[in-house]
Amino acid sequence: MAAFQVWLVKTLLSVKIVSTFMHSRWGWPACESVHFLGLSLLVGTIATFDLRLLGMARRVSIVALHRLVPWGVFGYILNITTGLMFLVTEPDQYIYNPAFQFKLAFMALAGVNILVFYLVVYHGMWKTEPGADAPRAAKAVATASLCLWVAVIVCGRLLTFYRPGDCDIKDAGFIATCIPHVRR
Repeated sequence: MAAFQVWLVKTLLSVKIVSTFMHSRWGWPACESVHFLGLSLLVGTIATFDLRLLGMARRVSIVALHRLVPWGVFGYILNITTGLMFLVTEPDQYIYNPAFQFKLAFMALAGVNILVFYLVVYHGMWKTEPGADAPRAAKAVATASLCLWVAVIVCGRLLTFYRPGDCDIKDAGFIATCIPHVRR
């Protein structure tokens, strides 16, 4: 896996499409701002919907709140776009960072949770009237969703506080959490 990480970093470093912009005076700050805006749209939408599933604001229908989902999807698209810009610009600061690795894992689990919601729970939600309680399965999915997205946010914040150090490739372990040097 460490060899794959080395290859991935080299490959990403060869992509220069956003590098000039990101290294400009306003590139990184602009992307950070758009990333935060996307995060606000995404988590604001998800948290509102999940909290309704958990029983808050029962006078608001679940179906009505579901109409906000496109805003959350738009926020997610903003986050993926800006996140890829960060990754392509400084791949070694992300690929070897355990906070980034956990962030991706939590995002993947959140994606599975969304699939469970739409494949298992969603069809029964249309019958839920304002004031009615959501089914248990919906509450379980909502709880998992809130926990997973909080974990994504925490890991995202931890990215800036941990910078991987250098190591020899043979000391990198299965998943490298340091920047391995490959002997040429």
